[in-house]
Amino acid sequence: MLDAGCWILLKSLPIKELMVERELFYVLPEDVFDDTLRLQRQEVHHLVKVHRKKKGDFFIAVDGRGTGYDCEIESLDKNNLTAKILKKYRFYGESLFKLTLALAISKKSRFEWVIEKATEVGVTGIIPLLTKRTARNEQNLQAQRCERIALAAMKQSCRSFLPTITPVKNFASLCENSSNFDIKLIAHEKETGNNLNDIFQLKENVLQRIKSGIVCIGPEGGFTNEEIELANSSGFTTFGLGPRRLRTETAALVSASLILNRMGELQ
Repeated sequence: MLDAGCWILLKSLPIKELMVERELFYVLPEDVFDDTLRLQRQEVHHLVKVHRKKKGDFFIAVDGRGTGYDCEIESLDKNNLTAKILKKYRFYGESLFKLTLALAISKKSRFEWVIEKATEVGVTGIIPLLTKRTARNEQNLQAQRCERIALAAMKQSCRSFLPTITPVKNFASLCENSSNFDIKLIAHEKETGNNLNDIFQLKENVLQRIKSGIVCIGPEGGFTNEEIELANSSGFTTFGLGPRRLRTETAALVSASLILNRMGELQ
């Protein structure tokens, strides 16, 4: 595990460079070799035709698994580009705290919006949830399209980790298989005595031991009482988001942002 000093070095230096470069390019992990990497056709087109890069120019690539690369173009043609790796960065634009967002499936366009925005703020995993109040006509998510949306958001927000988007999960199954998270939270509109500020009133040394978390957001109409009871019995803590009624996608982004901020990842 990285100590605090090492993490500051890894986290801050790449971000400064990213803010100057502004544009990242995606490299498949299998196309990264010892000291070179190869870009696929779509990324080559964007790099060469849009950004007018040529042999000897520099760019930044990310592999979707948490590593960034400073690169120099060695050779290129219309469909292929090979670059020399000048420097590697682990946790390129990433945080130590890993947050998974488990979100009841909503209308396709709204769910895709959440994928984009949750990726931008720093979520590392997204689980589409099937709950008792999920409408049947809202279960037509396209895995490849969702991944493309997350990939574009990862590059746009200067990240190097591509969030994992799982197949649709039943809520009961999620609760039964949630023991690997350090902190487990579930939003509930009827919860008035407990909010995220209350939950995260923890001593600093306790917060530092929390490395992963999951937050569950229900559908329009919320989770049923039975689902809340199941979640509580599985170790989830309920929280409220104030007096206003929020749409599913709004509650998801607000919750993720508040949690990441409390864990020091948006500061």
